[in-house]
Amino acid sequence: MSQRIFLGKFTKKFDDQISGRYYAAGDQGNPWYGEVELGDQVFIAYEGKIIALWKAREYAKVRREGKEIGALLFDEVKIFDDVSVTNEFTRYKHFIHDLNLVNKITKSVKNLGFIPIKTSENCPLPEDIEFKDNLVDVYIALEETDAGFKAGDIRVVINNLDEMRINGVERFEDRVFHTYNEFNNLYLERNKVGERYTIKELNHYATQDNASQKKTFLTNVIDELREKGFFRVSNPITLYDNLLVGRRRSPVKTVNEKSPATGNGDAENMVDDETYGPFASLLQFNPNLILYGPPGTGKTYATEQIIDVFERHYYNENSGYGVAEAEGRVKNITFHQAYAYEEFIEGIRPVLEENEAGDKVGYRVENGLFKEHCMNAEKELIKRESNVGYVEKIRAGSAVWKVSLGDRKDTSVYNECLQDNHIAIGFLRGEDISEFSVEEIMEKLGDKSEYGGKPTQNANTINAFVNEMTVGDVVLVYDSPQTIRMMGVIKSDYQFQGDGHYPHRREVDWFKDLQYPINIHQYNGHKNLTMKTVYQLNRMDVSDIIEMIREQSPEQQSIEDKRFVKPYYMVIDEINRGNIAKIFGELITLIEQDKRGSMRCVLPYSRKEFSVPGNLYVIGTMNTADRSLATIDTALRRRFTFVEIEPDPNVLNNAGPLVNDTIDLAKLMDALNKRIEANYDRDHRIGHAYFMGIETLNSLYQTWYYRILPLLSEYFYNDATTLKTIAGNAFYDENGNVRHLSRGKGDSPYSPFEAALRSIYLEKPNA
Repeated sequence: MSQRIFLGKFTKKFDDQISGRYYAAGDQGNPWYGEVELGDQVFIAYEGKIIALWKAREYAKVRREGKEIGALLFDEVKIFDDVSVTNEFTRYKHFIHDLNLVNKITKSVKNLGFIPIKTSENCPLPEDIEFKDNLVDVYIALEETDAGFKAGDIRVVINNLDEMRINGVERFEDRVFHTYNEFNNLYLERNKVGERYTIKELNHYATQDNASQKKTFLTNVIDELREKGFFRVSNPITLYDNLLVGRRRSPVKTVNEKSPATGNGDAENMVDDETYGPFASLLQFNPNLILYGPPGTGKTYATEQIIDVFERHYYNENSGYGVAEAEGRVKNITFHQAYAYEEFIEGIRPVLEENEAGDKVGYRVENGLFKEHCMNAEKELIKRESNVGYVEKIRAGSAVWKVSLGDRKDTSVYNECLQDNHIAIGFLRGEDISEFSVEEIMEKLGDKSEYGGKPTQNANTINAFVNEMTVGDVVLVYDSPQTIRMMGVIKSDYQFQGDGHYPHRREVDWFKDLQYPINIHQYNGHKNLTMKTVYQLNRMDVSDIIEMIREQSPEQQSIEDKRFVKPYYMVIDEINRGNIAKIFGELITLIEQDKRGSMRCVLPYSRKEFSVPGNLYVIGTMNTADRSLATIDTALRRRFTFVEIEPDPNVLNNAGPLVNDTIDLAKLMDALNKRIEANYDRDHRIGHAYFMGIETLNSLYQTWYYRILPLLSEYFYNDATTLKTIAGNAFYDENGNVRHLSRGKGDSPYSPFEAALRSIYLEKPNA
């Protein structure tokens, strides 16, 4: 019986465990140790590489950060050099490809640091395992295609080029293919009958689901199946994630749903808390954060992961980025040279207004994206158990309407509306006017004088009630020219209630717990209310409603209420490309942590007070190749925490760095960046995103010639000497023109293209 072996995942955050040869997860029995027992042997994975083989020796106490903690101690059995977890460990010919090997070993699995590896009966002892020259190849291939298979090779069988349906997973043994039960059963389990899509269908869904890397992979598969009849996959993990797992969509959970257990299922959607947790904690220190770095370092992706971790750690463990986005709590915007204060905070916009003389152009103060998002965030700060229902219905774009409910001296209509939770108007009794336009309403009114007022005014009142009010709008019930006697939020469309005296109705949630009457004169621009039955109060917006609720509430938020205040996020991409001083204006002061909610400034257009709520977090991204950090407005720099996101070879190591088993993308990127830094600066390095998703030599060829070299040419324009220093002489002629090298190997083990790329990280630049 073979020795039990595991893969142990160690992170850079706790690299002292590598030098000390221990894993500190507490006392024996902690789930982080998994099924490891004393005497078991563990392959140590660190930064995407297998670096050693250890043997579990004993449980003991170790001292870390000034205190003792339980740990599992190991003895070192063997050291490995440059063995990739994804490209080589997963392809070792005596390992069995179950879910652990093709998924969990590179994903963040909650409460599990050691992954058991299943082996074949004739697997050598762990200390005798050598990975080089003992690897199987993985293919997606037509059944009749011969790709030069060798013993142990794996193939996903495709029926034909027209349909491209998966017929199963097989392994080549004794010169014939047999069903590879572990891998094949995994495919069948992950794809229900009726959802076993063809490669073409999966490619279509990848577009629909915005899965860009999966689409790139599947497109390459389709192209090479048509050209050669087979596609060689770099590693089983890529095969599983992009094909065998089928169509994987991540449904948005509500905060009331429990997270699924991850111990026995896929781990591909788990967020790496160790990577992004420190950044998320920075938002507690300062709610304003900027991620900066060279292009392609994943800054936009990092914002999503930071929000995901922040939601789970500081709001609700069952929440995440997807939940926050679905609830409208995440707003994304990209700054550019023409972006202005008027679009971000508030500005004057022309609007077409109707009156008795016809249409005319008027002007209205409209809120910008940031101000509206502040309003939505601020709603959370006035929520209490008694009002959460109606506060939830208000939105930043809600219009504010004045309505009259009956005669001020006769309260019967008002009392009925309050009791039955609706607003109502008379006019055109017996007529269902839900489909009527304002012109048809005018025609129906005719010259009737029973309603009083001008026909045009009455028609506009009816049209506003039926066609212009929307769910979520706020209604203020007239009390006097300067006061209201009730406030509510509309929760239904127009309803016709038959032949009653007030047949036209809308359901309303009333804010009954406020202290009435409320003087709204200052909120309405110091204008008195008129006697018109229904009209929009254009001078008022949701910020006024929030302030009125805050001031007129007899009780404030309790500690229990505050525990469930939802965080909101403003994500500003390319923040350094806009004119920061002009766009932010007085916001420069208001976004400071100690000024949040306590300092209010009068805005220049609306002449109303404004503040930034404490539950709004601003996250910006900044491409340093476009503009140096030193050029950012000094006042802005003082108010933000800055985090550098650097090109990370470990991302490529974890994703699978080897292309065609010849080109190490992580080493290539690292070598390029060292030369760029030496000849230019660190702000113009190349990010790892440029190298992500490269599966084939053809994909690398396209990336190199049509993304990497053009970028270098932009950095070193008309400087052929430096270009050759960075990329090597092979890619440029004597005049600095790009040479397109062949991908065909010929008699050499490497093609000219492969050899030139390898020389970048194996030899001197001009060798």
